[in-house]
Amino acid sequence: MKPNIELIKAELEKRNWSGSKLAMKMGVSRMEVSRLLRGERIGGKKCIGGLIKAFPEIPIEQLFFLE
Repeated sequence: MKPNIELIKAELEKRNWSGSKLAMKMGVSRMEVSRLLRGERIGGKKCIGGLIKAFPEIPIEQLFFLE
């Protein structure tokens, strides 16, 4: 599963969240979020679980590209 970076960035802007706020909601480091948003990290279990936790109202089919 590959995170939908464009959707995540749009949600951050819409909610007025910083990368630090997203990191806190996901339970990961700021550096991990930075790598994710730059597309350098496609996501392990912790990243995938963190995104689902941070955006529970967004369907998984929109949050991730299922490969």
